[in-house]
Amino acid sequence: MKTIYLDNAATTRVLQTAADAMLEYAREKYYNPSAGYRAALEVRHDMADAAGVIASVIGADPHEIVFTSCATESNNHVFSCGVKNKKGNVVISAVEHASVYESAMRLKSKGADVRIVDPDPNGRVTAEKIAAAVDENTAFVSVIHCSNETGVINDIAAISSAVKAIAPKAVIHSDGVQAFCKIPVNVKALGVDLYSMSAHKVGGMKGTGALYIRNGFNMQPFIAGGGQQDGRRSGTENVCGIMSFAAAAAAYRNAARSFDANALRNIFVERFGSGELSRINGGSPNSGYIVSISFRGLKGEIIAHEMDDRGIMIGLGSACSTHIRSNRVLGSMGVPKEFAEGSVRISFSPRTTEDDARTAADALDEITKDLRQRTGR
Repeated sequence: MKTIYLDNAATTRVLQTAADAMLEYAREKYYNPSAGYRAALEVRHDMADAAGVIASVIGADPHEIVFTSCATESNNHVFSCGVKNKKGNVVISAVEHASVYESAMRLKSKGADVRIVDPDPNGRVTAEKIAAAVDENTAFVSVIHCSNETGVINDIAAISSAVKAIAPKAVIHSDGVQAFCKIPVNVKALGVDLYSMSAHKVGGMKGTGALYIRNGFNMQPFIAGGGQQDGRRSGTENVCGIMSFAAAAAAYRNAARSFDANALRNIFVERFGSGELSRINGGSPNSGYIVSISFRGLKGEIIAHEMDDRGIMIGLGSACSTHIRSNRVLGSMGVPKEFAEGSVRISFSPRTTEDDARTAADALDEITKDLRQRTGR
């Protein structure tokens, strides 16, 4: 039985070029980059080149890239160390990834004034709604660039501009995990101080992330120790992961240029977006890489299990959240409970073919119709 993998927002297959890079630095160039001999110095230079590759994808300078263990670490770093004014309020959107949402809730538990902004019914966080929550005492604002649940793209540049007009000293962060390599990104144009990224969403190894820290923005390290990465993130660098990340980012970005993700997403939108028994969650603008579908009266877990039985792997929502927490995002969009409980998330990569998408759409249609017949719903 052929298997079709459609949970790429959770993780992606490691690209061959990334696997080759990992193996090269594990077996041949395995030296500790903090050592003083020539071979180690060459590895340190290679890591600088890797930072240049990541920086080029987002319009940054190489020295503005700090490598981390994952985007969750990057997001925790910005909340732990990026909130300059401890007395100021913090503003996030209701559709943030769990690592942002829970970091904000940790601040709230310590007495911080945390303000949560709901999206519009299409899942978009608008500059107007963010501005309404901001005041002159706002210290920190975090809004996801591309939703990991729906694929909706937020206008971060407009949000940054609106925030700075009210609170010029506010720090602005965006979780860019699902935007990185998939849509055009220029952090300078976005007006952000901090931007989070992940390797394993674009064909790199798990266990590697990155954080853009704007030049001139002074932030204490999240992990203290030996002072690696110019003191911004201590700990012996995961050279294999970093070099794999750079190789994957270059290859994935190149493949994405000729990949029409929205064409695949539209296959599901046309099939499930106009009936009374199903709905598409999230509108435009959209990366196209993610489609969230809700089926009234059904259970998403059962649908996904039936799809798996047919060799088609799909998700229920963020792999870093429970299903209940995933519904936090849909609930903030106003998705009724009878639909939200029957939600699944389908996500693509440049490896996904039109045949894969159509086969999955046919199977999803058959399975949900069969479930309704069997359950009387």
